[in-house]
Amino acid sequence: MMERLIRSLARAVDSESPRDQRASAAAEIIRNARGYRWVGIYDVDDEEIVLIGYTGSSPPEHQRFAATQGLSGEAVSSRATVVSNDVARNPSYLVTFRGTGSEIVVPILGAESGIVIGTVDVESDRIDAFSPDDVAFVEECAAALRPL
Repeated sequence: MMERLIRSLARAVDSESPRDQRASAAAEIIRNARGYRWVGIYDVDDEEIVLIGYTGSSPPEHQRFAATQGLSGEAVSSRATVVSNDVARNPSYLVTFRGTGSEIVVPILGAESGIVIGTVDVESDRIDAFSPDDVAFVEECAAALRPL
């Protein structure tokens, strides 16, 4: 199943559609695979983290924010996945949706440079929503999104 999903992500990324449409298509593939509430794909540069595509009921409250803010900022600075299974208890959490219980942010690393070029953000309305299996799944998806 994972191979099929990675091929679907590769097709979405490799299409000739505009970049925001490719990012939203990739987010939808990730969301549908596990029934997540919301998935967003962000660009990262030295100063900002900027939403380029998402799937879910609505866009987040913060579509653009400093590269040092929130769980995304933690993922960028550490170049590692950040999981908060109870965002209300995490002082780094940047509220983007009321009612979020858990969030995973996985950095997308540049293939050659190893710098963070983007993130995949997955949110749930439940506390303790994400297992190690979810983390491994989102990390595999993020690795497939490098060319986005």
